[in-house]
Amino acid sequence: MIKTKIAFVWYFPKASQIINNWRDGLRAAIEIISRGNEVHWFLDRDEPDDDYDAIILWDDSNSDFFKRFPSYHGKKALCLTTDVRNWDNLRMLDVVFCESQPIYESVRAQGIRAILAFGTDTDFFKPGKMGKDIEYFYPATFSPWKRQSEIAYLGNKLLCVGTVQPDGIPEVTECRKNGVLVVEGYLPARKIKNFYQRAKNVIIPAVHGSERTVLEAMSCGIKPIVTHPENVRTSSYVRELEESGLEPRDFVLKNYSHRQYAEKIMRGILE
Repeated sequence: MIKTKIAFVWYFPKASQIINNWRDGLRAAIEIISRGNEVHWFLDRDEPDDDYDAIILWDDSNSDFFKRFPSYHGKKALCLTTDVRNWDNLRMLDVVFCESQPIYESVRAQGIRAILAFGTDTDFFKPGKMGKDIEYFYPATFSPWKRQSEIAYLGNKLLCVGTVQPDGIPEVTECRKNGVLVVEGYLPARKIKNFYQRAKNVIIPAVHGSERTVLEAMSCGIKPIVTHPENVRTSSYVRELEESGLEPRDFVLKNYSHRQYAEKIMRGILE
């Protein structure tokens, strides 16, 4: 069987520092793809040569890596992490993998080939056997756009976990002032999983982002998940769950597992 040679590019300066703690659906999907194909990882600012059948970039549409794409002859793909910020960049790609239905629809409307491809590592994020002793859980970087201060009124019923950005100190301060349980830092994925397994609810006040959080929580069997109504991406998963009539984990296994994610990525670069 002929293997597809794939370059997976994480064009982020600190990628090599955090990859050991990184465990999500994309990583699990790439690991599946690696079993039957030749996959090389390029981290930080490391760049592949032109000897690849496909280049898969994980980034937003304004990534500096787009300056390199014209020099490659293989399939060009993007796992899009945000709202679209640069339509011209997307038009140089063969396929865009979108994390949520609203983004997928907006990309397709521009005549750009898009595939709704996202998921979580359902083998890793799964229900635990310990008791539910955390009322509300919110894993997110402390920064104004993550809006921890908006839910600080929950006090010691809330656990907030994440790294603190330079602009996020007021968020941490407001949480601590209200008695919120705060854990700072980039924690190992197994620790985050443990918090999910102990949580009764996950609450997400961010007005954009946090898609991974919703699927990780669902995969761990958590319901309800509270999202901000302006966050159309996270809210879309909650709406899909409600319309499916399934339990949260069953919904994720059916629609957003890492295995389905891998299949969609391969379909996108082979077809």
